[in-house]
Amino acid sequence: MRFARLVVHRMTREPLALLVEEDADRCLVVSVRAPQAEVIDRGPRAAEPSDDDRMTQDLLADLAGLLGRRLDRGEIVDLVDDRFKAELVLDDGTRLPGRPSDVLAVAVREALRIEVADAVLDAVGQSFSELGGDRPEPAREAAEQVEQMREFLEEATAQDFARPPDGGEGRDPGRSPG
Repeated sequence: MRFARLVVHRMTREPLALLVEEDADRCLVVSVRAPQAEVIDRGPRAAEPSDDDRMTQDLLADLAGLLGRRLDRGEIVDLVDDRFKAELVLDDGTRLPGRPSDVLAVAVREALRIEVADAVLDAVGQSFSELGGDRPEPAREAAEQVEQMREFLEEATAQDFARPPDGGEGRDPGRSPG
């Protein structure tokens, strides 16, 4: 899997991470907490980060290195009661359970491989193209639609919103016909 992008849920305004299966159309949408979304949005850390660029998530890789290990990958391993279970995996196979948003933040920050258990993808995976994820820039497309609506509204008159001739004039608008 690869991290494709962050999106915001239309109704809840919660950040979501979109993970896409390599060379396939399946994807997984994972809810992430706002602080982790900010880390994910910053992307991989620089090879030589300054003290101001270092983040809390960077300490995990540094600590693993001090212990003679390195972070190998992030995994979403299970789905229990509609909640993902995730783990960071070290190069020796040691597993550290964590919230999915934390595991994804560290994986993106350290440019780690991201894996998702087949059972999880089979249960809740979605079509990337059906979600519109295959559009190169969905944010730009949405912005263009908003701009078109603004242009329409700037020139609209009250008559543009009048009822059509068969709109049932004389009827009480609170009552249904018949």
